[in-house]
Amino acid sequence: MSHLLDVNFLLASAWSRHSGHVAANRWLNSATNFATAPVTQMGFLRVSLSPAYGASFGDAQTALRAILRLKAHRFLTDAVLADSLPSLANGRDVTDAHLVRLASSHGLKLATLDTVLCKKSWASGIAENPL
Repeated sequence: MSHLLDVNFLLASAWSRHSGHVAANRWLNSATNFATAPVTQMGFLRVSLSPAYGASFGDAQTALRAILRLKAHRFLTDAVLADSLPSLANGRDVTDAHLVRLASSHGLKLATLDTVLCKKSWASGIAENPL
């Protein structure tokens, strides 16, 4: 099964200071097929530049390019409309719901380290921690 990587999974794969780095990087390098999308790539850059990671823009771009160059990578186009999202309890779920819909529309799972997301009814069967 192929996966769309969420932002946190990308961060874990790229940055050694992330607690899930070793496992996520091992999984990523053994994957035969995985995907990113515009929103996950931009989210990776945004969070990489935050104080939590403190990367320069150039370092964040280099780290992202290393992931995108892996043979197993494919880029997803994104045509998910806002009106296709499920009813959500709060605004913090909008991006996650969007990624769940995007993965599902391409016949993929959403690779995430977010155990709370995996338990949400609207993410059931799509969002999973592959580690």
